[in-house]
Amino acid sequence: MAKSVSHERFHERRRIARELHDGAGHHLLAIVIHARRLSSQQPGAGPTAGTIENLAAEAQREIRRAIGRLPDPGSEQAAGPREPAVESQGAGPLSERVAALGANLPVTDLVVHFAAIEEERKLAPGPRHQALRIIQEAVSNAVKHGEGRIDVRIRFGDPLDITVTSRSRPPTGPREDTAGLAGEPGADGGHGLVNMRLRAAELGGALDYRRLPGGVVQVTASLPAGSSTTAPPPMTVA
Repeated sequence: MAKSVSHERFHERRRIARELHDGAGHHLLAIVIHARRLSSQQPGAGPTAGTIENLAAEAQREIRRAIGRLPDPGSEQAAGPREPAVESQGAGPLSERVAALGANLPVTDLVVHFAAIEEERKLAPGPRHQALRIIQEAVSNAVKHGEGRIDVRIRFGDPLDITVTSRSRPPTGPREDTAGLAGEPGADGGHGLVNMRLRAAELGGALDYRRLPGGVVQVTASLPAGSSTTAPPPMTVA
């Protein structure tokens, strides 16, 4: 029993770490961008200041939602089966959330394309949440390590297909443009690609990261769109 509780706590803590990194991290990046805009604007910057306040509040809510699901050691909740992570059930359609990313990151040239959008109504809450987090992290990495347009394409259906394409900046120092993207931590300790792959794997899907000619970076994911009544199978830890 003790081993089972320890196993559950390990997976719960790993999930929370991903939520803090991928969810709150995305909003905090947006706060930084807005703050930079504020410093260069004229005195009447009320709307931008309000946006900063709203984004900060949202980041706080993300953290509270993640931490609030951590079971106490030895509790019945910790000893029992985990519930599937479907945190964004009431957050609105995936298409609306993705389209709103450009407003959160105003200096970003973000272009979003949807295909077979009539199939979106069949997308279950769990896959919807994981898809949103994957897209948020891919866009955040493109903003931090790239330049120019970011192209997001979503084809609804089963599977749900996601493609995020951007262009990387020429590196100005060792490993700078791979931090958090190349599958190993960069200088800032980033684990973005690892987290995205884990999210896809927990649904039984797959995620790929490629560097193409001309500095093009592409993240693709294929996720099952259906719901599941049980928690995802535990990941194998080497």
